[in-house]
This record gives sequence, C-alpha cells and structure tokens, in this order.
Amino acid sequence: MRTAVVTGASQGLGRYIANTFLRDGWHVVGTGRSPRPADLEDAIVYSRFDASDAAACAAFWDDLTGTSNEGMCLVNNAGSYVASDGGLHEAKPEDFARQMQSVYFTSVYMTQGLVKAVSKAQIFNIISSSALLHEPSELAYGSAKDAQRHFFQALQEAYKPEQYKITNLYPDYVATHSPNPDAMSADDLAAFIVELAGSKASYYIRDVTIYPLKRDAQ
Repeated sequence: MRTAVVTGASQGLGRYIANTFLRDGWHVVGTGRSPRPADLEDAIVYSRFDASDAAACAAFWDDLTGTSNEGMCLVNNAGSYVASDGGLHEAKPEDFARQMQSVYFTSVYMTQGLVKAVSKAQIFNIISSSALLHEPSELAYGSAKDAQRHFFQALQEAYKPEQYKITNLYPDYVATHSPNPDAMSADDLAAFIVELAGSKASYYIRDVTIYPLKRDAQ
C-alpha cells in the first residue's frame, strides 16, 4: 500500500494534507509535537515526537521499517510560521534559533532518516514564498526557509528522480484556520500535492511557486 508521511499533521496545512491523502486511498502517518488532534481522521496513524531532534527522527524511521516501501511519500510540512519576526535590530537570537530548529532541521532530519530507510520515494517540501521574496520583516523565518530551499535543491542534483523525486513548493498565503478571500484554499493546495503524488506522467515538478488568484492579480 502507498504510504504518506506528513510532518506537522497536528494542525494547519499538515492536517489538511494528511486527511486528503487518506481520502485518496493512501496509508497515512502523521507526525507532530502536539497531542493527536480530535479532527484528524481516525484511520491516520499519529506519531508524536519532536522532528527537530535527529535521534527522534531516526527512531521514527526505524519503527516504520515494517511498512511497505511501495509508493513511499514524505511531506515536509512542519515549521513555525510567524507573520513578522522583525528586521535585524528587532529579531532576537532565539528567533533565529527557533526557526532553524522548527523549519530547517525538522526537514533535514526527516529526509535523512527517509533516505537511510527507503531506497525510493517522493519528497514534497512546503517551503513558502518567503524563501524567494526576502522580506525584511521575516528575517528569521525567511532565512530558515531559504536554507531549506538550498538543501533540497542540492538534493535534487545529488539524486536521480528514479530514486528520490523531490518537489519544492513555495506557496504564498494559505487559509489554514479560517476562510480568507486573499488566501488560497488549504483544501486546494492539499489536493494539488496529492494529485502530484499519484501522477503517472512522464515528467515531474521540481520547484513551483503558488499564489492565490486574488493576490496574484494585484
């Protein structure tokens, strides 16, 4: 059975992605630091641990080795978004450390664990348009996202897609908690990811920016 591992599945976009994979017939394993959310589908396996801890990630993949590797998919979604962490004078040292831990290291350690455990997989990385726009008011968050972009683009060069098919997504505003006319639908973005995961086309997408219709038209 096809297996999708979705990090940060306890809330926000990760929960939408996990539920959408399940509805498409995948075996889904969600991860997160928080307790299992009540509105996560019952059929989703939920593993609670801190993915910014390399040892915890390694233990997670060791426990998952009994799962069939056929159709394995990892979605690196976990990360602490902040609307503004300030510029160089305003951002605190702990802001940079927290963002690197929650955004960058979680995706690095989870991907490293995957590659050691599974010889073939799809990897989707929810990186954010902040990695490309270089907003001065998102210095800590945007820098961590840009580090994430560099890491996965380097892996795209290191591995053939027949081994690890790596897709980096750079979405702009996503309505994950309530409807927002200026943001894209979380359901739509989740459906797009699941569609790509199930594609049998002769091509794949490496890097794609995604904007809501209203904001893109402005």
